[in-house]
Amino acid sequence: MTAPLQTMAAKQVYSDPTMVAFKGLYVPDNGDLSLNYAPFVGSLPAAVERGFHGGGFAVPVGLTRADYRASWAKMVELLGLMHKAGVPIVAGTDGSGVEIIHELEIYMAAGFTPAEALAAATIMLARLVGVDKITGSIAVGKTADLVLIEGDPEARISDLRQTRWVMLDGKLLNADDLRSTAGLSGRPH
Repeated sequence: MTAPLQTMAAKQVYSDPTMVAFKGLYVPDNGDLSLNYAPFVGSLPAAVERGFHGGGFAVPVGLTRADYRASWAKMVELLGLMHKAGVPIVAGTDGSGVEIIHELEIYMAAGFTPAEALAAATIMLARLVGVDKITGSIAVGKTADLVLIEGDPEARISDLRQTRWVMLDGKLLNADDLRSTAGLSGRPH
């Protein structure tokens, strides 16, 4: 396994592992709420929340949910090996967007530091598309949208869910108002 990872690292082949998409298929039992959405329970519109209770893949004959969960653990392990080998990782979800923080929590479970997880969602993405000289990090002369968070994402990456203000295109926006406009009835927990 190390040879492919070394090649990816040497050639700077980026990976967008979309771990939350796989977790939602492998880990929950059918009908259970995907853990990707647990912080939003009670704040989502009822129809949306019901849709997140689909659970994982149906388990075929000869396998068990434990087999699927063991496969999930191997995927997290592989992510950690990719990271340690120097494969550039970018954060994506293939979802509605609210899953991105859980994606970063999974990265941390795979061995990323908080700063490395945050980089996967910021500067690494900018590098991938070739705009890292103008965006993707905070520096004089760069374009940046900013968020004000209650908490410390360097200590608890989950604090990213506690966004209070957003600076977008030079406009200061209240995060609670943005959540309300998106149909959420409150803050995630």
